[in-house]
Parts: sequence; C-alpha cells; structure tokens
Amino acid sequence: MIMAKISCFPDKRSFDIEPSETILANLLANGIEHTHVCGGNAYCSTCRIMILDGEQNCSAPSAAERALAKKLDFPFHIRLACQTKVTGNVSIRRMVIDDEDIDILEGQLASGTANSDRHVALVFATIRGSSNFDEVNFHYDIVYIMNRYYHRIQRVVKQYGGFIPNVMGLKIMAVFGAEKNGTLAAERAVWAGLDMLEAVKELNTFLKQLSYDPLHLSIGINYGKAILVAIDPEKPDIVTPLGNVANTVSRIELANKELGSDLLVSESIYHLVKTSANINRFNTVRIGNDEFKVYEVAAMQGDRPKVSIAKESIPAPTRIMSFFQRFLSKN
Repeated sequence: MIMAKISCFPDKRSFDIEPSETILANLLANGIEHTHVCGGNAYCSTCRIMILDGEQNCSAPSAAERALAKKLDFPFHIRLACQTKVTGNVSIRRMVIDDEDIDILEGQLASGTANSDRHVALVFATIRGSSNFDEVNFHYDIVYIMNRYYHRIQRVVKQYGGFIPNVMGLKIMAVFGAEKNGTLAAERAVWAGLDMLEAVKELNTFLKQLSYDPLHLSIGINYGKAILVAIDPEKPDIVTPLGNVANTVSRIELANKELGSDLLVSESIYHLVKTSANINRFNTVRIGNDEFKVYEVAAMQGDRPKVSIAKESIPAPTRIMSFFQRFLSKN
C-alpha cells in the first residue's frame, strides 16, 4: 500500500500518514505542537488548518465539524485537523501558530464568525467647511461641540443597527449590514444618513443659541463587498471594512462639494432603495480613473426600519475564562 504524505506549513516538513490517522494525531506524533485546546473534540476550532493542495484527498467533514464550520462560516478549504483524515497527498497550513492567533480566534468564537467576506452599506460623513476648526475655537469649545456631535451621530447609527469603527478627525465611517441582508443594509444606511443630517440641523439650532458657528455635514453612502477585519480581538463585533467599497465611499461623499448636495448614494445603493427613496437628481462624477453615477436622496418613504439592539456582550476577560473552564471541565 502506498503511504499518503502530508506537507505542513509554515513548518516546511513532510510526513507519511495512515488513512486511519487524523491530521492532528499525525502532526503531534511527529513533534509539531499543533494547538488543540479542546483535546481534539471539534469544539474549539483551534486546530483549524487550510488545505493548500489535495482537498479531494481529505475525508468528508464529520457532523461535529460541519456544525462548527457553519457557526464560524468557514470556507470549504478550512478544516479541523482533529476530524480530517486523508487518502492521498495533501499540503496544509496551520492556522493557529501562537498566543496572538488564539486571542484572535477567541474573538471569532464570541462573534460567531471567522469568515470576513460581507456585502455591507457604508456611510461616510464629514464636517465640511471647517478646515480651520481647531484654529478658530478654543480647546474647550472643540471638545464641547464635538462631544455633542459624536454623541448624536453614534445614537443615530446604533438606532439603525450600525456601528462606527473609524473616526478620523472630522470624518466618520459607519457600517451597516454585517448580518448579510443587502436591501435592509442599504435602507438602514440611507435612513441613518438622513437622520444624521437632521440631528446636525437640530444641533446647529442649539449651537446658535451659544453663539457657535453651525456645522455642515456632508454624507456619501456606498454598498458592496468588503473584507471585515476586527480591530480589537476583545471587541470582535467592531470591524473595519477594507476593499474598493470602502475606498470609493469617501469619494462619493467628496462629490457633494462639486454638486452642492448634502447626501449622495452610489448606484449600488440606489438600485436597492429606489422604490422608497425620493431622488432629487443624479449625476456622473469621476472617481479616480472611472466615472460613477451618484444620486442625491432627499427623503425616504414609508416607516423607518426597526432594529433590535443587541444586549451588551459579556466582557472579554470573563468570556475567555469561561472559554477555557469549559475545556478544563471536559478533561
């Protein structure tokens, strides 16, 4: 009988493997300290591996592996070494190498996903006409005004089920739709954008009473596929979007300056909300080397979407302690 061979990266080592032997057992027997917190019971996913080559030679996932893979939204080529056997040559890469990987994995278990591919709606908001904001106001004034502004914007974003991972000076990006519903994400984002404008309008009325200059809010909204990366493993639900959809949304917002508008949406957003959106006009703008249609939204028809606000999550230290206590109780 010809022995199958497993090639393991990043260790750059190869071993013979019996068809009856799991990949985890083989690696451990050959001195590879492959992480397996739950003892190989398809519970923790710390033994996860990426199949680089030879996926067709791997055994089908067990019921326990399928359940965990579904929970964490694993792509097909991410397998559990404790459950996978092989009938031919395979190349793998170990996914959990050190303590930092375990920290990240704990966050994935808490959030219920390890796959970061999502279609999301992004709202990019900027206070325009205030390039010298920090020069014409005293520090106390800046803190006071911006605390009020951030508080109101954060409240609106949360009301529609979004979150704000990125704040840079006078610029804010909010994310909607990580739950994988495109139409709802777009509607929530546009409703949020309109309410953000209204919130700043009300804030300006208040600021005027205190002799402060008004704020001018400019908003761009885009929808598309993004890679969502957790900023802090202890807060796995707060992710930042990467990709073209994130790169383009700021340029859509910038087009407000050219068109004299306050809120512009991309064509992808327009197609998802056109039956309920009141569009003032549309125009074509150049973004980089490409031309895009943008639409000025004046209002939304119908009822505001209702969003269930999730209860505050358990603090990460408590979660981690509970995580490992469960495994200790099994051993």
